[in-house]
Amino acid sequence: MNPLIEMYGEPISVYTLEQALEDGILVKVGELSSLKIPVVFTSNLFNDVKDHYNDIVKKGLEMLNQKDAEDSEHSRMRIVEQKRIWVIANSEGVTFMKPEDY
Repeated sequence: MNPLIEMYGEPISVYTLEQALEDGILVKVGELSSLKIPVVFTSNLFNDVKDHYNDIVKKGLEMLNQKDAEDSEHSRMRIVEQKRIWVIANSEGVTFMKPEDY
């Protein structure tokens, strides 16, 4: 069983990655290797950085590959640019966002 469901119980409602992509809330920019892990941006951030998003992905993935004491078994979060860009990796994929998108 999912450890989060064990801890908190069944969710009341679920908004999936696929739904967010269909609704335009998230923009898929690629996948990580053969694992097919999606890399997405919030549309709010992507509209501001679409001309150089590849640089942001590269920097964010490099940061995620470095261990941090606050990493959990379920997720990692890094600040790519102070007060501007966050990246979160979890079982759903890798998401780049503005802090206000969280």
